[in-house]
Amino acid sequence: MTNPVAVNAYAVAVGNAPNVSMVPFITNVAPASTNIKGPNGPFQIGQVWVDNTGLASYTLVGLTAASGNITGTWVQTGGASGAISSVLGTANQVTVTTIANVATVSLPSAITTPGSLTTTTTLASGTTLTAGTGLIVTAGGAAITGTTTINTSGAGVTSIGTGGTGATNIGNATGNTAVTGSLTASTTLTATSGAITATNGNFVATAVGTGILLNSAQASGVASSPVVVNGRSGRATFTTVSIAAAADLTLTLTNSSITASTTEVMLSMSGATTGSALSIKSKTASAGSLAIVVTNGTGASTTTADIQIDFLILNA
Repeated sequence: MTNPVAVNAYAVAVGNAPNVSMVPFITNVAPASTNIKGPNGPFQIGQVWVDNTGLASYTLVGLTAASGNITGTWVQTGGASGAISSVLGTANQVTVTTIANVATVSLPSAITTPGSLTTTTTLASGTTLTAGTGLIVTAGGAAITGTTTINTSGAGVTSIGTGGTGATNIGNATGNTAVTGSLTASTTLTATSGAITATNGNFVATAVGTGILLNSAQASGVASSPVVVNGRSGRATFTTVSIAAAADLTLTLTNSSITASTTEVMLSMSGATTGSALSIKSKTASAGSLAIVVTNGTGASTTTADIQIDFLILNA
């Protein structure tokens, strides 16, 4: 057992002092559990120990005997910056509950931070997460589940995915994505699956030289047989043609996008022998095909040139 040497001990006697060991014990180290005896004999409960090097004071609050040894329990009661006299909370920030001299510090169910809040991993909100100025996620992204509303009022501009180099995905697997107001794409607006539908408006190209670009297929075959060209637009070239003056020739286009007799198909025809006068006399749609009747004018020359039919399917 180690008994530190007291540097100085001062006391002022008032009346009777039968227990001199209760005079504060001043030394240059903090007490250990083995320090249970001073220069005037064993310490008693309530003994004050002063460490004038560490600038702290301690009080002996308990003595325990085990296996023939006695140990003391010292509790620091003061320090260089002073002892803590109370722990107070702040409304909507920190809640302090004190029970049996034990202060428990916790966060309230609704918390407001007076400044910036930085998390190194995940910030989860069971109900509502409100940012008075801005909410910034620098890495990892933000995952929001459930009905989400962004910028419901005010004239502020809401930006999503600007300045980044990755793709910005909006929508879900089964629901629809609705846009109130205009939707502007600075580069390309693409529908990878499904249609872009204007229920009450038009597709408008405002700049000269812009418009609708279609990935059109092409195929060719003899005029006596159907030529297969699938897709909403394309070109069918009919070869081995012979149409005399005042005669007709039926050309058949096979296309899976033509679904019924009500399917509207816009046609453009080119190719004819000099002296002939070809025109499209009629067209008849049916499920999977379009019959095109080409006629040659009366008194015109017989045409044997290949005929190109460019088509655009306008509806289902």
